[in-house]
Parts: sequence; C-alpha cells; structure tokens
Amino acid sequence: MDAAATVSVIAEVIAWFALASGLGCLLIALLIRVVDGPWLRTEAVVVDGDGGSVVRWFADGAFYSRALSPDERAHVTNPDEELAYYKQREPRRLRLHEPPTGRRVVGIVGIVLVGIAVVATVVGLVLMFVG
Repeated sequence: MDAAATVSVIAEVIAWFALASGLGCLLIALLIRVVDGPWLRTEAVVVDGDGGSVVRWFADGAFYSRALSPDERAHVTNPDEELAYYKQREPRRLRLHEPPTGRRVVGIVGIVLVGIAVVATVVGLVLMFVG
C-alpha cells in the first residue's frame, strides 16, 4: 500500500467519524431548540417597593410582571431600561441575562465537524483517483 492509498484510507475514517459526530451535534442542537424554544429580547422596567423589587415587561401584546430575587436585583444595571429575554411560547417566563449559549456552541461544533468530513471526503477521493 503506497502513501496515497494510506492517506486516502485515513481521510475516509476521519470523514466518517467527523460526519457521525457532526450530525449528532446538529441533532442535539435541534432537540435543544425544539425543547427550549426561542428566547426573544425585550426591555424591562424594575420597580423597587416595600415588598421587594418587581420586573415588568411587554410581550405578545400584553404586560407581565414578576418579583425579583435579591440576587437578580443585584445584577440590574439600569432599572429604567433593563434588557431582558422572554420565552416565545411562554411570555410569562423572563430572564435578565442572555440565554445560555450551549445550543449555539453545539451547533457550531456540528457545522465544523461536517465541514471537516466534507474536506476529508474530497481529499480521500482525490487521492484514491490520483494514486
């Protein structure tokens, strides 16, 4: 077996591994998106009162509010115009921070792995026909 054939076989193994891993990552990212759903950005107002702090926001044509924990209140930088995120399916759910980037990271890793699989496949095919 010459060098071109050896590299072709190695490229094929890499391609299959990267394709399987990449498609798995993309499937996980899709499942996370389906289960969690999209989070939309909105502006919220924090109102401090005797009973604690309350956050109010407008979503889906209605106004919503909920109490803030002391830890959440400590992270509020601008009570008059605080950026927040509400769940599209459940506008009553609100986060004062950007949703976790896990889905995005898993999706990017999946795309990179599928790209590696494509490149390895092309290299393997070229070396198979050249060698």
